[in-house]
Amino acid sequence: MKRLFAGFALLTLVAAVGCNQSEMDPSKPTTVSKVSNQPVDPKTTTVKKPIAGEADATFSLSVPFESIALTQGEQKSVLIGINRGKDFREQVAIALTGLPAGVTLETADPAIAHGSMDVTLVLKAAADASLGTFTVKVTGHTASSGADFSKEFKVIVTQE
Repeated sequence: MKRLFAGFALLTLVAAVGCNQSEMDPSKPTTVSKVSNQPVDPKTTTVKKPIAGEADATFSLSVPFESIALTQGEQKSVLIGINRGKDFREQVAIALTGLPAGVTLETADPAIAHGSMDVTLVLKAAADASLGTFTVKVTGHTASSGADFSKEFKVIVTQE
């Protein structure tokens, strides 16, 4: 009985493996997936094409520097730019996360209004602000579509 069961299990396994083999014509050239390095059957493979105009209704943010240096007790302006798709006309609210202790955003309710290309943020380091290099994330958010975009930069706080 055990032999019969083992033989049946082996036959089932061979049949299952054989069914998973592609029936591509070996005389025709095949396309190989860049991800799995396996042949791709053009009859069953779908390719996701970008939707026309999708990028035109989006935005991205730009920070014209990789880092900003602040001395304890100092205040500096930071320019955040926006790259709008040709159909993007929304206001984008700006938020900063990851500011070091003692460094504050002095700009109230920062946003890039429709038609504007940038916003100036004012960062202020207290006299006892934490020293070091910190990664800060600037995020743009639209209220109507809920779209977000984030970019990081470094804030370096030094002693007076």
